[in-house]
Amino acid sequence: MSGPVSRPRHRRAGPLLRRIRSTLRFGAICVLAPALSSCALFPNWRANQAYYPVSITWNDARWCVPPRLKLALRKVSGRFGPVTIHSTHRWPIENWLKGGKKRSYHLACRAVDFGIRGDPQGVLNFLVALPEVGGYSRYPQGFYHIDTGPRRTW
Repeated sequence: MSGPVSRPRHRRAGPLLRRIRSTLRFGAICVLAPALSSCALFPNWRANQAYYPVSITWNDARWCVPPRLKLALRKVSGRFGPVTIHSTHRWPIENWLKGGKKRSYHLACRAVDFGIRGDPQGVLNFLVALPEVGGYSRYPQGFYHIDTGPRRTW
């Protein structure tokens, strides 16, 4: 007499098979993402905007720039192209020689002056939209100022 028929047990996929499935899913998402305007992986992707690899050239000290301004500079570079930093920290005599204000944020390592190519009004509008930026301005010489102070322009 034979006993009840036993079904074969289904085995769970091994770690290698799980990794392969996960990679295939992620690969499919990355391939399809540019075609999907509402993809969660690319929330800022727009068909009519160009994005660039982040490129920042530091012509002044980077050690004192607050992380939130570094993040803002990375975002600006990614949107408009290479950024060149002209001024970060200033000593009081240097600030006086450059015509800076007595209470300049450069004296406390809380400001950055930088140059970038691109539409000036577009760059200013982008800076206004960044939550990391407090004060912002564009100087007549063509470069921009951002700092961590209260939201203002001049």
